[in-house]
Amino acid sequence: MMQLTRLRKVWQISSAAFCYFLFGLGALIVGIFFRLLSPLPFIPAAKRQHMIRWSVHKGCLTFIRIMRFFGLIRYTFDVDSMKQARTGHIVIANHPSLIDVVLLLAVNEQMCCFVKSAVWESIFTGAVVRQAGYIPNNAEQVLPMAAAKLEAGENILIFPEGTRTKEDSVIRFKRGAANMAVAVNAAIMPIVIECHPRALKKGDKWYDIPPGGPKFKLTSKNLITLEDCIDTSLPRPKQYRQLTSYLESYYERQLIAVSDTNIPSEK
Repeated sequence: MMQLTRLRKVWQISSAAFCYFLFGLGALIVGIFFRLLSPLPFIPAAKRQHMIRWSVHKGCLTFIRIMRFFGLIRYTFDVDSMKQARTGHIVIANHPSLIDVVLLLAVNEQMCCFVKSAVWESIFTGAVVRQAGYIPNNAEQVLPMAAAKLEAGENILIFPEGTRTKEDSVIRFKRGAANMAVAVNAAIMPIVIECHPRALKKGDKWYDIPPGGPKFKLTSKNLITLEDCIDTSLPRPKQYRQLTSYLESYYERQLIAVSDTNIPSEK
């Protein structure tokens, strides 16, 4: 029995390593391909950006399908409201796991993201994120850059927690998403990410996956406008705090409701 458990763990780690290798290789190939296309004058920059974001979407979708094939994850999506919403809004989500951004890009063909400096400078992903028009989170003019994209009708993905949810599962939002929404008067599309059991959380290794794989569910909610939740006549600093508090409470309620539905009833 112990030998069988070890074999399963070796298979799981090997499968995960293979999936991540394919992901990195795919990003590298896409980056090189579009870098070679960039000097060609008959492909406008906007068209090239659209093409590379579509490629990112397909790559992420392929990645999670391969992970599912190897039994590393399971997932379901209920994101019709996100697909039907008007453009020029901020997409926010809680952040329970390492692959949340991959799951979100797998269900949205055209979305702008903030990326960490490690991703921006990576040999595998750097060329892709630059040509996709993503925003480095350490840029000096982050807010004006994001505002320009929202006003141009793009949707921007933000994880208000700033990092993966901690072990205690308490939602702690920073003010970045609220600042941006208030500055541009942008609507907010909340996505609730469920992960049962918790896996690939902060502090976990990339291969720390429970047997059978965690099950992810992505659910998009109704679009939130600022007038729905805060007093927009207040000074901006108060609006930032009020909106951040509202969004924290919103996600706490959503996740409590989800947790209650997953508790088996007593017979």
